[in-house]
This record gives sequence, C-alpha cells and structure tokens, in this order.
Amino acid sequence: MLDTMEIALFAGLGVLFAIGLIVLTRWSKTRPALLAAYALIAVSFLYVGFAMRAENSETWVGFEMTAVAVFGTLAGMSIVGSPWFVVVGLLLHAGWTLYEHYLGAGQAFAPAPAVMATIGFDVVVALYVAFMTLRGKKDDAQAAAPGRKLAARSQNRKGAA
Repeated sequence: MLDTMEIALFAGLGVLFAIGLIVLTRWSKTRPALLAAYALIAVSFLYVGFAMRAENSETWVGFEMTAVAVFGTLAGMSIVGSPWFVVVGLLLHAGWTLYEHYLGAGQAFAPAPAVMATIGFDVVVALYVAFMTLRGKKDDAQAAAPGRKLAARSQNRKGAA
C-alpha cells in the first residue's frame, strides 16, 4: 500500500496523462468520447500485460480479458451511440481498478503506482467527456433556437407558398 504522498503523486501523474489526451483531443478536433473510448480500451489491456506476470497467469489473463470485453463494449457503444457510455465505462474502470488491483487480489501483480495513475486518468477523462457532452448539448440547443424562430416566422408570412 502506498502512503498519502505517493498516492497523490501517482494520481497526479495520471492527471497529467489525461491532460495530454485532452490537449490531443482539442488539437485534432476529434470528439472527446472517441479518443476516451480508445484510451479506455488501451488502459484495460494494460492490466492484461500486468496479469502475464502473475503466478497463475492463465487465470488472471482470462479474468482481465473479461474486463477488457466489458469495458471495450462500453467504449464501442460510446463510439456508435451516446458518449455517456464511455463516461460510465471510465468511472467503472476507476472503481474496478481500485477495488481489484489496489485493495483486492490483483495487487499481487498490478503495481500500485500504475493503479493510482490509472484512477487519476480515468476520473479526469470521464469528467472532461461529461463536461464536453453537456456543453455540446447546450451549444446545440442555443444554435437551434434561432433557426426555429426564423422557421416559425417564415411560415406566417403572407404570400409564402
């Protein structure tokens, strides 16, 4: 187990990685949920690599691949559907990582610094995607409102066909 300073340090490192992903999202003008979905899949596979170091690696790799399937499904659903799926996936992954790899049996093979960095990354990226999703809905509503007023006015014109 890490002490408080180490937890803050490694979670802060995860936040720095999240900021890097946010900058990449803004620079490439890509949907935040899309890059977050790819990041969720990549981070899930990171723990498969850690599981290969375990004593009974076959069991742990299978266990971690099941987690990859669950989080990959949520990521895929966010690519073709709502961005809220990846927000839920990232928050669940943070909770899963804390529960299984820091407090549970997975601590035998998952390094605690990587676990804290993952939690910091997951939470910040989830908050960013949620913020951008809510902001996008607000911007869409504001952009659509003047068009609706204009359409209503044009229908009431005399002489309109």
